[in-house]
Amino acid sequence: MAAIRMFACAILLAGAWACQAHAVERIKAHIYYTAAPFITDGTTRSGLALDLVHYLNRALAGKYELELDVVPRARLAVQLEQGDAGIVLFVPSVIFGGIDGGKYLWSAPLFLDRQELVSRSDQPFEFSGPPSLHNVRLGGVLGHSYPMLDADIATGQIDVRRNMSEAALLKMLRYHRLDVVTLAGSSLRYYQNADPVLKDLFHVSRAGLGEYSRHLMFQENMQRQRDDFDAVVGKMGVDPAWQAILAKYGLLPAACGLYRPADPQRRGRMGPCPASSVQAHARQRGAVPGP
Repeated sequence: MAAIRMFACAILLAGAWACQAHAVERIKAHIYYTAAPFITDGTTRSGLALDLVHYLNRALAGKYELELDVVPRARLAVQLEQGDAGIVLFVPSVIFGGIDGGKYLWSAPLFLDRQELVSRSDQPFEFSGPPSLHNVRLGGVLGHSYPMLDADIATGQIDVRRNMSEAALLKMLRYHRLDVVTLAGSSLRYYQNADPVLKDLFHVSRAGLGEYSRHLMFQENMQRQRDDFDAVVGKMGVDPAWQAILAKYGLLPAACGLYRPADPQRRGRMGPCPASSVQAHARQRGAVPGP
């Protein structure tokens, strides 16, 4: 009887070990952008962020399970400093120390973006450096930083009037409560596609506050997780499913570069991405065989 009990215990222990060895690792996927296209419905949290979470969960099924977590920028900064073992979605390459510095780990780029400067068409503004924003009512998102303007903001030469959302800032601009608004090009395109009237109402400066790529970001002790997710991200540019997700929001894979409308005011339809560009990028990432 004792031998039977020992044998049964051994089987149970082996089964428990096997379950533990094959357990799905659950990770919070933090997003601090509440603007479209990242979050298009605050109630259902639908949008590009949730689409990315679903895509990654399918790609890494049985190994990882992401849960979307919408968190304010300030709280996220505290959580990161405390060693929170989550993944941050769509992080610009120029913050948190950047992809070539700082203490965090980064994935390959998801897509490229640009920090735009938007004014009204009846009072167009063209950016020619930080001094051109002196004595201008500039609208920016609460909690966001703008590295190119930081020095002049700190000295008070540039007055940034903050709001919680890009949509609210565009409304303030529309009704003459601001002169210029800065927001991500990905957000601006979404709002313009949703309301085509905005394309004629607003003017986009030819020069912006800089271009950057957007990535997944990991804690420095998450090398294994970063490598696993990066193996997926590196191949996403050639996956029609991911291309379709981006296209839904007017975006292109990173290998295709930025949205480039045809006319001088950066309006028009998004052009197709040459297959050769995606394949060349994928070869660099080891996603498809070379020529």
